[in-house]
Amino acid sequence: MRQLLLSSVLFCAASLAQAQDAALIVGITDYAALPDVTGGIEVAQAGAALNTAGFRVFGSGNGATDSTAVQGQGNAFAALSPDADRMVVVLAGQFVNDGTRSWLLTADSPQPAPFTVGQRSLSVETAMMLLAQTPGSAVLVLGEQDSDADIAGPGLLSGIGDLTIPSGVTVVRGDVAAARNLLRDVIAVPGGDVIAAVRKSKSLTASGFVPGRLVLVPSGQTPSAPVPQATNDVVTGVTADLATMFEGSAWEQARKTDTQASYAAYLDRFPNGANAGDAVARLQALRDPNLALKQAEDDLKLPVEARRAVQRNLQVLGFDTRGIDGIFGPGTRGAIKTWQGQNNTAQTGYLTADTIGLINDQAARRAAELELQAEQRRAANRAADRTDWERTGATGTAAGLREYLEKHPDGQFAPQAIAALQQIQAQTRNTAQAEDRASWDRARQADNAAAYKAYLDRPGDGAFEAEAQARLADLTAQNGRQAEQAAAAATERQLALDPISLRLVESRLQQLGLQPGAVDGRIDNDTRGAIRRYQRDRQLTASGYLDQATVSQMLTDAFR
Repeated sequence: MRQLLLSSVLFCAASLAQAQDAALIVGITDYAALPDVTGGIEVAQAGAALNTAGFRVFGSGNGATDSTAVQGQGNAFAALSPDADRMVVVLAGQFVNDGTRSWLLTADSPQPAPFTVGQRSLSVETAMMLLAQTPGSAVLVLGEQDSDADIAGPGLLSGIGDLTIPSGVTVVRGDVAAARNLLRDVIAVPGGDVIAAVRKSKSLTASGFVPGRLVLVPSGQTPSAPVPQATNDVVTGVTADLATMFEGSAWEQARKTDTQASYAAYLDRFPNGANAGDAVARLQALRDPNLALKQAEDDLKLPVEARRAVQRNLQVLGFDTRGIDGIFGPGTRGAIKTWQGQNNTAQTGYLTADTIGLINDQAARRAAELELQAEQRRAANRAADRTDWERTGATGTAAGLREYLEKHPDGQFAPQAIAALQQIQAQTRNTAQAEDRASWDRARQADNAAAYKAYLDRPGDGAFEAEAQARLADLTAQNGRQAEQAAAAATERQLALDPISLRLVESRLQQLGLQPGAVDGRIDNDTRGAIRRYQRDRQLTASGYLDQATVSQMLTDAFR
């Protein structure tokens, strides 16, 4: 569906009749509790021009700028985005950021606070994530108010922060008026070149994917003979041949010097020169030595799942990508660079087809090695488990059974030990004195350290003292583990695994014979025990909770 021609220039050549294009245009002027923004409503109105260019336009063009309306329009845009060939997002108004994320505030936003800012705003990062679905044909334009007013509450900063831009997304930043003009006079105009407009503007900057040329609305017409245009270099009486000679001479001088300043000077004099495209490409290459590498990676057109596979494989190889989300942010780029350094290749942080193949091969070998090691450790643990059972639990005494369970709470004989211990406890209860039995029942009902201590402090020997001491020790140990369990549970929640991923985890545990219980996408006590056994066999932190290392290793095998 998405056909891209990427070289020194980029054309979006799908016909308007066939294109499924989407635009989200939000410009906000009147704020209820914050300083107003001049020209925001004009940005929203300018978005109407995209309708005639084949775009389905969402946003605040109808004057609805409160959070409910704007977020509803954003969600409608997101629903259409998977089918889009080209996408444009223009956001203008008051922005805040927390150093990592940035938001456009809606008209009804109060002074923003760190934990509620997302309730009445649009996320810039979410917009970029949606645009990443059409790499090379996706533009985000951000129009900011030029003001010294501090609108952010504690823990936030006014304005747009540093952005981690996904591959293939072009981000243009400037003041509100420049954003409006870019949308109205360039983006929505057939043949309008976004990059050329940014280069000529003193108010706009481009970052992320910056090719030599970027046209969102093709002209759709056969070019006619060029019409002579006046430039800064046209002087009365200068012939076309002489002008061409001047341009050629300036180009040769720029190539000879081969500096950013020389190519910028050429473009200032000959913005429409015969070598302008080559000058832009060389200037970008000098400003960003990795531009060609970015371009080569963009040309691979990796879908999100292929990007996630790269991240999973790097995790298996021991390189932390800081997430498996298909977005190549600083964590993934850093992991790629580290891998490249250890494999004696240039540390660029960008991928090639050969690089991906090598990472995949290494990860497959490493996963097989880890699985073999895990199986060996599992066999050793089962042997130790049996030995300890024969030494302790198999004797049938309450002390022996407790000793086994303390050492092997998830052991292969744990169900048998628990049943035997319960039987002993029932027999003890039947033979205990009534008053002793009542005291024990009160302790068991309370089931806390104070209750068990009170039972043990009673005069005389109680029939349940061994059980009270064991339960007291267990509660003490649990209290010591609460902080660790809370941290492990928080880490698992941050993974935000969906039911499909959880079923893959349970299926993998079941395949390994680790008895996770029902494969239903829900984690219960049986699943926790299976996770602990899996982690123990692989020398991971045996918390019983999922973390990045556990999931990466488990799902890598599941996806092969």
